[in-house]
Amino acid sequence: MIRPSFHSSPAFLARATDLGEADRRLTFFTRDAGVLVTVGKSAWRSRKRFGGTLQRYVLLDIAWTERPGRMAVLSSASVSRSFWGIVEDWERVRYADHLLEIASELFPQAGPKPKAFEVLLRGMGSIADGEPPPETARRAEAEFLAIGGWGPELSGCRKCGEKEGRSYRFLASEGGVLCEGCPPGGGSLLSLGAVKTWNALKTGKTAARSRLRIPVVIAEELRTVIPGYVEYCLGKQLRSLGNK
Repeated sequence: MIRPSFHSSPAFLARATDLGEADRRLTFFTRDAGVLVTVGKSAWRSRKRFGGTLQRYVLLDIAWTERPGRMAVLSSASVSRSFWGIVEDWERVRYADHLLEIASELFPQAGPKPKAFEVLLRGMGSIADGEPPPETARRAEAEFLAIGGWGPELSGCRKCGEKEGRSYRFLASEGGVLCEGCPPGGGSLLSLGAVKTWNALKTGKTAARSRLRIPVVIAEELRTVIPGYVEYCLGKQLRSLGNK
């Protein structure tokens, strides 16, 4: 008989669906195992095992067991830190859901995801503490993309190398920006300030990124461009922000 293996990790609950009358299918984004799908046996009924811990916007410490060929079984969950400031405002809820969605979608592979988890953790804290949710989202999106190796290249025009043009066009298919004169045409217009801001979010050190304030006009430029590029990398639309 194959004995189950035991595991534990800090985690956020990303999704929960019912399995029958008592069980729940629980999807977590974890620091040490990436995206983890578990079954919570009698999760609706067993207050002794889980109490009210299985909620979103809460940093959990979870433990689970695994057997080859079977879904992992959640064995325990406890609250490490709560982010209840998120539920005070619907916009905060939308953006917190957005961070959970893109973390799970951009890093679906099993295995440790400490850098991505840290970005998610900081983002949840920032939203709960009252930082403007769109600003938090742009910062987290840029960091997630950089961690995953998706870029984009923002140091200058992808074709001619121009670095100080007044404006650029972002083309997801080119993986970066083009100046006004280089083909192909199209793309989303971005000012030099917006390009430099995105590049700073992508390449800066954690402390510098945390201190960076995004002016309203630049945040508006980046509002659809960065999420749109995330969707391009994923090959599908994000559910959490709708039309963003």
